Amino acid sequence: MVASQHHGGQYWRLFREETSWYNEMLLSVVLPGDWWRSLPHLVQSWLRNCIGVYLMYFIIGFIWCFVIYHWKQHAYVPKGLASHPVDGILLAMPHVVAPFLFPTHYRTNIALLFKEAMWTANIHDCIHGKVWPVMGAGYHNIHHTTYRHNYGHYTIWMDSLFGTIQKPEDIFKED
Repeated sequence: MVASQHHGGQYWRLFREETSWYNEMLLSVVLPGDWWRSLPHLVQSWLRNCIGVYLMYFIIGFIWCFVIYHWKQHAYVPKGLASHPVDGILLAMPHVVAPFLFPTHYRTNIALLFKEAMWTANIHDCIHGKVWPVMGAGYHNIHHTTYRHNYGHYTIWMDSLFGTIQKPEDIFKED
């Protein structure tokens, strides 16, 4: 028992030393001054992760834009908020905020999040199942092409009601 407590204490000491080194490595280069050193270790680590993710996002975005605009000048570039961080935040809000407003069991929340991930894969896999009233990949591709049609999430009912539906079959008939 004593040996395992000693080993665990040593592990956490080494873990803290390593993460402190990561904090020092990034924050001392990115942030001006030493004001961040007085922050608690957890806040420093959060700040390091946040800044690191933003840096990766901007670097990858820059590379993506360079490839699309410079090397492939005639490539299709999506319009609007698609792939924008604000869009991702807004889409994730129900899974983050809802558990605080409507108490939900942890496993239920995880199951709903998993269902949302499966649905996202379904509508982006380019396989149009043609199952009425489910909004499949065919409808969703039109949504990403025109940004004026097929706003529904799981079904096409509201698009039918408000006149924003465009069926994939109609697109193929025009060609």
